[in-house]
Amino acid sequence: MANSDTLHIFARHREDIVSYAETIVNDKHRAEDIAQDAYLRFEAAQAPGRPTGSIGYLLRIVRNLAIDYRRRKALENTLFMQDGADLMNTLPEAGPSTERQAVIDDELNQLRLALNDLPERTRIAMEMHSFGGYKLREIADHLDISISMAQVLVKEGVKHCQKHLARSDV
Repeated sequence: MANSDTLHIFARHREDIVSYAETIVNDKHRAEDIAQDAYLRFEAAQAPGRPTGSIGYLLRIVRNLAIDYRRRKALENTLFMQDGADLMNTLPEAGPSTERQAVIDDELNQLRLALNDLPERTRIAMEMHSFGGYKLREIADHLDISISMAQVLVKEGVKHCQKHLARSDV
Protein backbone atom coordinates (compact mmCIF):
# COMPACT_ATOMS: atom_id res chain seq x y z
CA MET A 1 0.00 0.00 0.00
CA ALA A 2 1.38 3.40 -0.97
CA ASN A 3 2.63 5.76 1.70
CA SER A 4 0.55 8.92 1.28
CA ASP A 5 3.58 11.16 1.96
CA THR A 6 5.65 9.59 -0.82
CA LEU A 7 2.68 9.60 -3.17
CA HIS A 8 2.09 13.27 -2.38
CA ILE A 9 5.75 14.13 -3.08
CA PHE A 10 5.65 12.23 -6.36
CA ALA A 11 2.31 13.66 -7.49
CA ARG A 12 3.30 17.22 -6.64
CA HIS A 13 6.59 17.00 -8.56
CA ARG A 14 5.62 14.52 -11.29
CA GLU A 15 5.97 16.92 -14.22
CA ASP A 16 9.38 18.10 -13.02
CA ILE A 17 10.49 14.49 -12.50
CA VAL A 18 9.46 13.46 -16.02
CA SER A 19 11.05 16.59 -17.49
CA TYR A 20 14.30 15.88 -15.62
CA ALA A 21 14.38 12.29 -16.86
CA GLU A 22 13.61 13.45 -20.40
CA THR A 23 16.61 15.80 -20.40
CA ILE A 24 18.83 12.78 -19.72
CA VAL A 25 17.25 10.16 -22.02
CA ASN A 26 15.82 12.43 -24.77
CA ASP A 27 12.66 10.34 -24.97
CA LYS A 28 9.34 11.45 -23.45
CA HIS A 29 7.87 7.94 -23.24
CA ARG A 30 11.01 6.47 -21.68
CA ALA A 31 11.09 9.41 -19.23
CA GLU A 32 7.52 8.51 -18.16
CA ASP A 33 8.60 4.90 -17.56
CA ILE A 34 11.64 6.03 -15.59
CA ALA A 35 9.49 8.32 -13.44
CA GLN A 36 7.17 5.42 -12.60
CA ASP A 37 10.08 3.09 -11.82
CA ALA A 38 11.64 5.80 -9.66
CA TYR A 39 8.43 6.22 -7.69
CA LEU A 40 8.22 2.48 -7.05
CA ARG A 41 11.81 2.41 -5.81
CA PHE A 42 11.25 5.57 -3.77
CA GLU A 43 8.17 4.03 -2.17
CA ALA A 44 9.96 0.72 -1.49
CA ALA A 45 12.89 2.55 0.15
CA GLN A 46 10.65 4.12 2.79
CA ALA A 47 10.88 2.31 6.12
CA PRO A 48 7.81 2.21 8.36
CA GLY A 49 7.97 4.76 11.16
CA ARG A 50 10.77 6.75 9.53
CA PRO A 51 10.41 10.17 7.95
CA THR A 52 9.56 10.15 4.26
CA GLY A 53 12.42 10.69 1.83
CA SER A 54 12.90 14.02 0.14
CA ILE A 55 12.36 15.16 -3.43
CA GLY A 56 16.16 15.26 -3.70
CA TYR A 57 16.34 11.55 -2.99
CA LEU A 58 13.61 10.86 -5.54
CA LEU A 59 15.45 12.92 -8.17
CA ARG A 60 18.64 10.98 -7.44
CA ILE A 61 16.77 7.75 -8.13
CA VAL A 62 15.46 9.25 -11.39
CA ARG A 63 18.96 10.33 -12.40
CA ASN A 64 20.46 6.90 -11.68
CA LEU A 65 17.72 5.10 -13.61
CA ALA A 66 18.04 7.49 -16.56
CA ILE A 67 21.82 7.13 -16.69
CA ASP A 68 21.52 3.34 -16.45
CA TYR A 69 19.06 3.43 -19.35
CA ARG A 70 21.43 5.56 -21.49
CA ARG A 71 24.37 3.27 -20.77
CA ARG A 72 22.34 0.17 -21.51
CA LYS A 73 21.02 1.71 -24.72
CA ALA A 74 24.53 2.72 -25.84
CA LEU A 75 25.78 -0.79 -25.11
CA GLU A 76 22.92 -2.36 -27.04
CA ASN A 77 23.57 -0.05 -29.98
CA THR A 78 27.23 -0.98 -30.14
CA LEU A 79 26.79 -4.70 -29.49
CA PHE A 80 23.47 -5.73 -30.89
CA MET A 81 22.34 -3.17 -33.43
CA GLN A 82 25.11 -3.60 -35.96
CA ASP A 83 23.69 -4.89 -39.17
CA GLY A 84 25.47 -7.56 -41.17
CA ALA A 85 27.23 -5.01 -43.39
CA ASP A 86 28.78 -3.23 -40.40
CA LEU A 87 29.88 -6.54 -38.94
CA MET A 88 31.39 -7.63 -42.23
CA ASN A 89 33.39 -4.39 -42.44
CA THR A 90 35.04 -5.14 -39.09
CA LEU A 91 36.13 -8.66 -40.05
CA PRO A 92 39.07 -9.74 -42.17
CA GLU A 93 38.67 -9.24 -45.89
CA ALA A 94 37.52 -12.78 -46.64
CA GLY A 95 34.90 -12.66 -43.89
CA PRO A 96 33.49 -15.64 -42.08
CA SER A 97 31.78 -18.44 -43.88
CA THR A 98 28.00 -18.54 -43.79
CA GLU A 99 28.19 -21.25 -41.16
CA ARG A 100 30.61 -19.24 -39.00
CA GLN A 101 28.40 -16.16 -39.34
CA ALA A 102 25.43 -18.20 -38.13
CA VAL A 103 27.45 -19.33 -35.10
CA ILE A 104 28.48 -15.72 -34.36
CA ASP A 105 24.87 -14.53 -34.64
CA ASP A 106 23.69 -17.34 -32.37
CA GLU A 107 26.38 -16.57 -29.76
CA LEU A 108 25.42 -12.88 -29.75
CA ASN A 109 21.78 -13.82 -29.34
CA GLN A 110 22.61 -16.24 -26.51
CA LEU A 111 24.70 -13.55 -24.80
CA ARG A 112 21.80 -11.11 -25.08
CA LEU A 113 19.45 -13.68 -23.53
CA ALA A 114 21.95 -14.44 -20.74
CA LEU A 115 22.27 -10.73 -19.93
CA ASN A 116 18.50 -10.36 -19.83
CA ASP A 117 18.27 -13.26 -17.34
CA LEU A 118 20.55 -11.55 -14.82
CA PRO A 119 19.19 -9.57 -11.89
CA GLU A 120 19.40 -5.86 -12.73
CA ARG A 121 22.20 -5.01 -10.29
CA THR A 122 24.32 -7.96 -11.42
CA ARG A 123 23.74 -7.13 -15.09
CA ILE A 124 24.68 -3.48 -14.58
CA ALA A 125 27.85 -4.42 -12.68
CA MET A 126 28.88 -6.95 -15.32
CA GLU A 127 28.16 -4.61 -18.26
CA MET A 128 29.98 -1.71 -16.62
CA HIS A 129 33.04 -3.87 -15.98
CA SER A 130 33.12 -6.06 -19.09
CA PHE A 131 31.87 -3.65 -21.73
CA GLY A 132 32.39 -0.23 -20.21
CA GLY A 133 35.82 -0.81 -18.71
CA TYR A 134 34.78 0.58 -15.32
CA LYS A 135 36.85 -0.26 -12.26
CA LEU A 136 35.28 -2.12 -9.35
CA ARG A 137 35.43 1.05 -7.20
CA GLU A 138 33.44 2.97 -9.84
CA ILE A 139 30.88 0.18 -10.04
CA ALA A 140 30.61 0.05 -6.25
CA ASP A 141 30.09 3.82 -6.09
CA HIS A 142 27.48 3.73 -8.86
CA LEU A 143 25.50 0.90 -7.27
CA ASP A 144 26.12 2.12 -3.71
CA ILE A 145 27.66 -1.19 -2.63
CA SER A 146 31.05 -2.34 -1.33
CA ILE A 147 33.92 -3.05 -3.71
CA SER A 148 33.90 -6.72 -2.71
CA MET A 149 30.17 -6.91 -3.49
CA ALA A 150 30.83 -5.30 -6.88
CA GLN A 151 33.45 -7.97 -7.54
CA VAL A 152 31.01 -10.72 -6.57
CA LEU A 153 28.33 -9.30 -8.88
CA VAL A 154 30.75 -9.07 -11.82
CA LYS A 155 31.94 -12.65 -11.26
CA GLU A 156 28.35 -13.93 -10.99
CA GLY A 157 27.41 -12.14 -14.21
CA VAL A 158 30.38 -13.50 -16.14
CA LYS A 159 29.81 -17.04 -14.81
CA HIS A 160 26.13 -16.88 -15.74
CA CYS A 161 26.93 -15.77 -19.29
CA GLN A 162 29.62 -18.44 -19.67
CA LYS A 163 27.25 -21.16 -18.48
CA HIS A 164 24.50 -19.89 -20.75
CA LEU A 165 26.83 -19.91 -23.76
CA ALA A 166 28.16 -23.38 -22.84
CA ARG A 167 24.61 -24.76 -22.62
CA SER A 168 23.79 -23.38 -26.06
CA ASP A 169 26.79 -25.27 -27.56
CA VAL A 170 25.37 -28.63 -26.50
